[in-house]
Amino acid sequence: MAVRKTGAQWLPQKTCKEIAALVSDYLHDNLEARLRRQFEEHLKICPDCIAFLKTFRKTVSLIPSVRAEDMPDHVRQ
Repeated sequence: MAVRKTGAQWLPQKTCKEIAALVSDYLHDNLEARLRRQFEEHLKICPDCIAFLKTFRKTVSLIPSVRAEDMPDHVRQ
């Protein structure tokens, strides 16, 4: 993911990795208020993380419609 710039401050790439690790907790409202604010601040400046969040949401919403028996064997394994 790209390094993002906000004002004179550069956000390191590891920030995106940290954000990605928090997505599930964010969507399930399991982040403490301070961490949630930091997460949302990062989203304001990082289109890559916004796209990742949207993809994650879509994937989670589709999981109930996927049946194991409909998957090819190599995917199921």
